[in-house]
This record gives sequence, structure tokens and C-alpha cells, in this order.
Amino acid sequence: MSLERAEGLYDLGRYEQAAAALGTHLASHPDDADAWTLLARSLRGAKNTQGCLHAADQALRLDPGNVTALVVRAEQLAGIGHYPAAEWSAREAVRLAPHRWGTHATVAEVLANGDAWQVTEAYEVARYTVSLAPEEPYAHFLVGLTAQRLKRTDVAVEAYRTVLRLDPEHTAARHNLALLDLHHRRRGGWTRAAEGFADVSALDPEDQDGRYNLEVMAWNTVALARWVAILAFGVAVITKAVAEDSGPVALAVGLPLFAAVWLLWGWWVRRLVPQRLRGPLLRLAVRCPPVRWMAGAVGLLAAVGTAVVVLPGLPAAFLGATVLPSVWAVFLTYWISRAALKRRRP
Repeated sequence: MSLERAEGLYDLGRYEQAAAALGTHLASHPDDADAWTLLARSLRGAKNTQGCLHAADQALRLDPGNVTALVVRAEQLAGIGHYPAAEWSAREAVRLAPHRWGTHATVAEVLANGDAWQVTEAYEVARYTVSLAPEEPYAHFLVGLTAQRLKRTDVAVEAYRTVLRLDPEHTAARHNLALLDLHHRRRGGWTRAAEGFADVSALDPEDQDGRYNLEVMAWNTVALARWVAILAFGVAVITKAVAEDSGPVALAVGLPLFAAVWLLWGWWVRRLVPQRLRGPLLRLAVRCPPVRWMAGAVGLLAAVGTAVVVLPGLPAAFLGATVLPSVWAVFLTYWISRAALKRRRP
């Protein structure tokens, strides 16, 4: 009864409770290799590394041909960076069960963490895995992952799209596809990346990578605005200087030009960010301190520029006290907020 209960708990994702039930079963059936195997899987799910490896070793001691135990052992060893031992277990699983796509997938998964030639082999193994299981999303995901690491972008994109066709809720494929859209600067890539990261966060509320990448995108957008603020500020300063000689004519040209710089920036951002993401991205930006700091510095420079261009009679003391500090604040805040943002990486 304890074994059946453990199997049910494992299927429900209640790994710690499954492990406890298996402990009860193994106390009276210590030679049950299948129970040790399920315990290894449960402890891996519960993130108990040493317990998982011990249970897998016990299963293999009782049944050296236990393919599932070899796969679990390989995955756990790879997870802690013991790649040579993980590779041995994975290849042994393939030797014992060459017809099972999962054994080949494990080899590809382990090799994908190695050097260039190992990643190349992992890519070929992943492609063979797809030939064994063309309808398995994870097989295609491994093709995408290894192709991405080999910088075969088109292959990776196609593989991730296949994964999402087979499993629309596959968050890892959606996340990696969004990264490719973001970094390879294809037409509409920024928008697709933002949508991808937002979808990942919606599908998996505990996901931190998608949220962090959205914060990075928001920060980059605000940081880029510093150049817009500097350009507009330059227009304001030139307008003020010329207005002292030309009077209203300079203002008639400078004011519309100053406004046009910011209007064009606003139009570009509005065009860039999908409508359904504007509210969520704004709320996320407000909750992210580095984005707030950068936005505050840009906003301060924009406010000073606005004051300069619309209030031509400002005293020199005001300009001396605000102009240079505002410009320096933008650049200092850029580096400070950039470092703070990196520290938020999951």
C-alpha cells in the first residue's frame, strides 16, 4: 500500500511525501529495486541531491541493468557539475536501451554542458532523438538548445517553434525563443521577445528569468532615453543662447523642435511595446528600483531642459546649479543602476 501511495504522490508532484511513503515501504522491502528507483526520482524532484544519488546507487546495486536509475543518476550528477560520471551513466543507459528516446535525450542533455565538440555531438544526438520521438517536445527542445549554443540560430528558432506547436505551455522553449528574438535584432524581435517573456511569467508565476529579462528590457529602454534627454537638452540650451539675440524667432523654432524630440521618442516606444503589455511593463518598471533610478535621472534632465526652453529669463545661477549636476546624474545613475540590475539576476 505504501508503494502505491508513493506512486500516486509522485504523479501529483508531492515529492517529499512520496519519499516518506517509500521510506516506509523500503523499511520492510529493502531489496525492491523499483522502489529505490522511484525514491531516487522523488528525491531528485525534492532537490535532495545526496539522497537521490544514494537511492539510485542502491537501485543499481540490486539491478545493474536498471535504465531508469541510470538516467536519474546521470541527470542528478549533471545537475551538480559531475559531467564525466554523468556521461558514463547516460551512455550506459543508451547501451542497455538504445530503442528508448529518453536515454539518448539524457546523453544530449549531459553533453550540452561540455566544450564545443561535446555540444556538437549533443546536437547530433538530439537530432537522432527527434527521429526516435518526433512528437516529443523535449526532443525538439534539445535540438533547439544545442543549436542555440552552437550559434545555429535559424535551426534553434525552428526547433523551439516546433516545441511550442507540440506543447504551447512549454515555458523553457518560449523563454529561449524570446532570448533569440531579443539578441539577434530581427525586425519585430524586441516586441516578440517582450511578449515571450510576459507569456513565460504568466504560464509560470514562479519563473524569475522571464521577469528579470522584462526588467532588463524596461531598463534598457529607459537608459536609451538618456540620449534623447541629452539631445533635447542640447536643443534647449541652443534655443536659450540664440533667443538672447534673436528673441521670439529662436523660441518659435526651438520650442517645437524640443517638443518634437520627445514626441518622436514617445511614438517610438508606443510603437515598440504591444498594447497588452504597456500596463504590466509599467507596473513592473515601477517595482524595479534600478529602472526607477534611471527613469528619475532622465526625468530630472528632461525637466531642467523644459525649464530652460520655456523660461528663457532664468537666472544664470539657476543654470549653474542645475545643468551640470543633471547631466552628471544621468551618467552616474546609468552605471549605478546597471550594476544594481545585474545583482537582481536570478
